Amino acid sequence: MDIKDLNELRNEFEMMQQQAMQAACEDGSCVEDEYEDYPDYLKAIYAEIMPPAKSGIYFSRWDLKRMAAELDESFAIDVRERMFKNFMQWIATPEDMLSVVDQFKSHMDMKCELYKEYSQKYPAMQELFEPKIQKAQKAKKYLDKVYVEFFT
Repeated sequence: MDIKDLNELRNEFEMMQQQAMQAACEDGSCVEDEYEDYPDYLKAIYAEIMPPAKSGIYFSRWDLKRMAAELDESFAIDVRERMFKNFMQWIATPEDMLSVVDQFKSHMDMKCELYKEYSQKYPAMQELFEPKIQKAQKAKKYLDKVYVEFFT
């Protein structure tokens, strides 16, 4: 076999690889891999817990900073999403994740207690706060589910 034949064989092989890749990705399921610092469960938690419309609780930047301080962690005030990632980046063990879940749940409980207090003081506000409390209860269950699925 001479060099010309080897080059032709190599070109044919490369074309076959490209065709196989294109055929496999025609349905749009292939996305170029991006380096990602955080596992998918963090995106899921952020999407389900951080928006007040889903969790019933607003986690301010200062709330995140205080929750991290409870765990002897610290980071600068920044954009909420970045602060969330900074808060979550130190998780290395199931115990770390459980501590973070407990912090979120504790914060939710604190906010729900305020909602209940406001509802008692101002009965007309109960219909505003009750759905928030129910969403917070669902969000806490979601955190437990994530912990079980990814850390046990």
